[in-house]
Formats: sequence, structure tokens, C-alpha cells
Amino acid sequence: MFTPYPFNPALWVALFVLYVLPLAVKPSPYRRLFFLPIIPLTVYALLCTTGTFRGDYSIGNVWLSYCCFASDYILITDVQRELRQVRVEPDSVPIENASLLRRLRWALDLFTSPRGIGWAHEPTNVLPPHPPPGTGRARFVAHRLLRTLQYWVVLDLCNLHMSTNNMFRVDGPDWTAVGWGWRTVAGAVYLVAGSSGIMMLASLLSAVSVACGLSNPEDWPPLFASPLEAWTIRRFWGRAWHQIMRRFLSTHGKFLARQMRLRPGSNASAYVQLYTAFVMSGWIHHQGEVMAFRHWRSGAFMFFLLQAVAITLEDFLIFLAKRAGLRAGSAARLAGYAWTCTWLAWSIPMWQVPLVRGGLYDKDAMPVSVLLGLWQEIGK
Repeated sequence: MFTPYPFNPALWVALFVLYVLPLAVKPSPYRRLFFLPIIPLTVYALLCTTGTFRGDYSIGNVWLSYCCFASDYILITDVQRELRQVRVEPDSVPIENASLLRRLRWALDLFTSPRGIGWAHEPTNVLPPHPPPGTGRARFVAHRLLRTLQYWVVLDLCNLHMSTNNMFRVDGPDWTAVGWGWRTVAGAVYLVAGSSGIMMLASLLSAVSVACGLSNPEDWPPLFASPLEAWTIRRFWGRAWHQIMRRFLSTHGKFLARQMRLRPGSNASAYVQLYTAFVMSGWIHHQGEVMAFRHWRSGAFMFFLLQAVAITLEDFLIFLAKRAGLRAGSAARLAGYAWTCTWLAWSIPMWQVPLVRGGLYDKDAMPVSVLLGLWQEIGK
């Protein structure tokens, strides 16, 4: 049987250099060659292990996300000619004619802004609003530190639930066999834990960055929109959920639609982009499972593919409702919330149950929980 290599953190440094350096070199038809060494580096990284299921799963997901960003910025997009920062000096020369140091700083800015904040390609129509200009640094830092504490409490409550609910144990009951109530609770706890953990880190990072003068408060819109935005599956994934991967998902979808010579703005082009986005999402999470499980079976790929199917179905139903003269009112929105919750409660187990069986939420794998410690002390 193959014995995985120990994962060396220096691999992250190598990926960072191979990712950022091509963004800083001047435009050239040979710039795409920089992507070639990323392929064997990725294969090697996925053959390594951190020694824990959770560590392998996390690295697999994050690594493939960076590779997809690299594919966008190195293979598809001529970044220095197509992408533009919003706030630049009026007399600044085009970035392709700037000094190497300026181009390196520009590349780092692009690398650290996966949602395009501060760039012309920022999807402002789907991201939560920015803090208003003129927001004081001290006020912003205090607010984000308070938010960090709030997200930590919510995450710790979720960890407490997962540590005490047998549904999250390796040998626990199957989520599909416990009834819709507990099935919905388990799915909701997973989503709240995931979003709270990400928002906690993002809030802390924003507070530190603004406090150190590395960025401005208006550079940090919230990472997630309100759950009230999610009255359809499309809006759940396209607005309410984080949009960190939106850039490369849409870029690859548009690239494929162009290669298929589909008319921009047509339904065919739109659905090619939709399915490309969810196939890529499934593939990224699938690779995390491959690294953790050491086999090719995956619940993630089918889960994400079915999200595109659900969006296609709801688009068709909304089209029929409009043709019938029905208007989108509060009742329709409530029905949309019910549909979204029901769909997620039905589909999430096919993704999460295999991870539960693998030990992702096992007691020894869970982060240290202060509330769990208090709970255990009270129970003595």
C-alpha cells in the first residue's frame, strides 16, 4: 500500500512563488509556461499527508482553490492588460510598463484580493456593501474585534453541538435515518459552523490589517451576506454564501462558453457557466476528500453538481410562474426560503456523511471548545 509523504509547509512557499511571480512578469505569450511546474507540485502535494484527516481535507481544498486562481490569472487572463486597480495615482504608468518592484506589489495586491475588492472586476452587485468612506479606523477595529468574538461564540456553540451529537460520530446514525428535523439541524449546524469560522478569521484579519495601516475600513465588506438573501438556491450560493471563488469560477465558465462559440448573454452560455462553476466547486472539494480518504470516491462532486440541477429547476419554475402572471411577493419569498432549506437539508448529507464517517468531526479532531470544557465541568 502507498505510504503518503509528510506534508512539508515549504510546499506553500513554492506554490506562492509559482503563483505570484507570473503575475509580476511583463505580458508575454510565454507567460503561460509558468503554470507547468504548478501541475507536478500539485500532484506531489496531494500525495502528502499532515497526519490528520482534518488537516489533509483542508489542505486539499485550499490548494486546489489556489491552483484554479492560478489557472485563471496565468492561463486565461492577461492580467496586466485586463485587470485594473480602482485607486491608482492619476499619473501612474500602465502596470506593464512599471518597475519590477511596482509590478510585484501589484501582483501581491491581486493575490490578496480573491473577491476583487479595490479592483474594477469586483462583483459589486452581489457582494455585501462596503463600510462607508470615512469610517474611523478605531471604530472599525473595535467593531470587527467585537464581531470576531461573536463569531467565536457561535462557532464554539456549534463545536459543542457537534461534540455531543452522535450524528457527528464516526459510528453514529446516518443523517438520512433520523428524520427531517434532526437532519435539518445537522445541516444547519454544519453551515453555521463553516460560515462562522470563516467570518471569525476574516473579521480578525480585517481588524489587524486596518489597525496596522495596511488597508482602509472600506476595503473590507463582510464576507457573507445576510441569510435573508437566500430565498432561492441560486441566491444562496451566489449572494448569501462567501464569494471567494466567484472570480475563477466565472472566468473558466465564460472561457468554456467562448470556446463553444455560444452567444454571450444567451441561455446556453449562462447554463454552461453555471454548470462549469459547480463542477469546478465539486472537483475542488473532491480533491480535498481524495487527499483525506486516499481513494477517489466522493460525496462532494455529486452534491455540487446537484446544486446546478436544482438552480436549473427553480429557474424553470420561476419562468413558468412569471408566464402565468404570478408576482413575487412575501408569500413567494417564504415559499422560496422553505424550498432552499428543504433542498439543503436533503442534499447536504450526501456530502457530509462520508466526511463524518472519515472522522472529520470526531472528538479528537474537533478544535478545543471552551464551552465544551465548561459543559464537562458542570456535568461532573
